[in-house]
Amino acid sequence: MKYPYLMFCILFFPILSYGQKEYILFDSTATVGIKLIDNGEQKNSMFCQVKKRDSIITYSPYDLQEYGFNKGPVYVSRDIQKAGSSKKVFLECLQRGKTTLYYYKGDNIQTFFIENDNAQLVELPKRNSQNVDYSKQLLNITKDCSNVADACELSRYSKKSLSKLIERYNNCELKPFPHFRYGVIAGYEFSRVIFSNDENLIEFFSYLDYFDNTRDGSFSSGIFIDNPILASDFSLHVELLFAKHRYSYSHSSENNNFNLVSNNTKINVPVLVRYSYPSNTIRPFINTGLSGSYLIKRETSLYEPAIESNISANKTSLNSLIDQYMLGYVFGAGLEYKLNFRNSLFFELRYVHQYGLSNPGSAQLVGLNLLTGISF
Repeated sequence: MKYPYLMFCILFFPILSYGQKEYILFDSTATVGIKLIDNGEQKNSMFCQVKKRDSIITYSPYDLQEYGFNKGPVYVSRDIQKAGSSKKVFLECLQRGKTTLYYYKGDNIQTFFIENDNAQLVELPKRNSQNVDYSKQLLNITKDCSNVADACELSRYSKKSLSKLIERYNNCELKPFPHFRYGVIAGYEFSRVIFSNDENLIEFFSYLDYFDNTRDGSFSSGIFIDNPILASDFSLHVELLFAKHRYSYSHSSENNNFNLVSNNTKINVPVLVRYSYPSNTIRPFINTGLSGSYLIKRETSLYEPAIESNISANKTSLNSLIDQYMLGYVFGAGLEYKLNFRNSLFFELRYVHQYGLSNPGSAQLVGLNLLTGISF
């Protein structure tokens, strides 16, 4: 039974590796370039259907050794033990090697199976009959490779995560394992206002461009989540930050002195795609994405010399100068330092450029942020 299967792998592996064609494998023969019908995970585990002209041929796990879709899943016929009895089903092959990982979806059940190089098939339930968690079961299965011990603790009970783990185990690789993280973040923002060239605004206040709009420094703090994308070194990184800014600009001429003061309190939500280099202790990373802000408080006032002798200055409200809703782009780079298998400390330098969302003619906010945080 094993020899035809071995010959099939030797003869057809190059074809399946470079643009896999749909195929079915019998005990002694293989048919390649057919049209398979994808009936979904559960039905695919029960039978295989081949469309041939105007008819459909159905095969059971007793008829085939294996079948595979074009650039899609591969199903292998195996005997499994469920509910105290043995039955033959098609298992979806997720990762092949000295240890092979399979996935099975049946009636009210989703589980994984692991097959070692001795062809011993063992189920990997989320919790076994002794109430042992799958991560502890994985530690026992992979105990001959200590490099993946941390990965067993961090893995999720999902196709992508367990496939990545078994791939690492087959190569006994010591690399950071992608996993969901959350934590706290703090930083210092150097921000300034870029005044708009909107005609209506310039007509009202024609000397905006003459203000010495230097950067304002302010602390920020918040929380973040970081979720791997398809169990890769890319992740979706989302933050919720709180910050206060006080911008104070002035303009002096021979006849007049003007001051512009803006006090803003904002909630900022950067949504970033992050790439982290898979080194073990210190991981460089880069990220980029969008950043939206909501100004809880925005008080902008212009102070100019008063004509009346009993008033020191005239105050004009310019709250519309900075929009309440801001949206823009960000990009940054930094380093992440591994504290232990789960926690890490990171430092980042980030550039932020935001525009008024509801009023395109309003001012822009440009900043350079120094950030640090810790993940849990």
